[in-house]
Amino acid sequence: MTIDNLKTPTVALGTWAWGDSGETGDGYFGSPLTRAGLEWVADKAHAAGFTLWDTAVVYGMGRSETVLGEVLKHYARSDYQLSTKFTPQAAGTSDDPVADMLEQSLARLGTDYIDLYWIHNPADVARWTPHLIPLLKSGKVR
Repeated sequence: MTIDNLKTPTVALGTWAWGDSGETGDGYFGSPLTRAGLEWVADKAHAAGFTLWDTAVVYGMGRSETVLGEVLKHYARSDYQLSTKFTPQAAGTSDDPVADMLEQSLARLGTDYIDLYWIHNPADVARWTPHLIPLLKSGKVR
């Protein structure tokens, strides 16, 4: 699937607090949802026709992606779209931190591609944008 035929839903379900334990120092947003509660949300969303899930590496410092990936294992990958983000402030010092961060996200989400991959902060967009092109060409980002 290419960007030309990617149909993006008008509504996404954000998972910024998924995987957050709510304990001081062990998360950011104090989400009280349990794993069973998150699965209930996913089931209701799926039944209602929601298909776009949004997360980011910095949501719960990766825990959101991990929990979302586990919850979505119950569905065929073709039944939903994933949106995640490259965050410049969390970038490493490798030759290609955009690709590295994507690989980490793919592993946490348990998938081999992301439908929408964003630069999470406008910091130095001109620097990071060219790094997205090889990821699109590889099929790891649609």
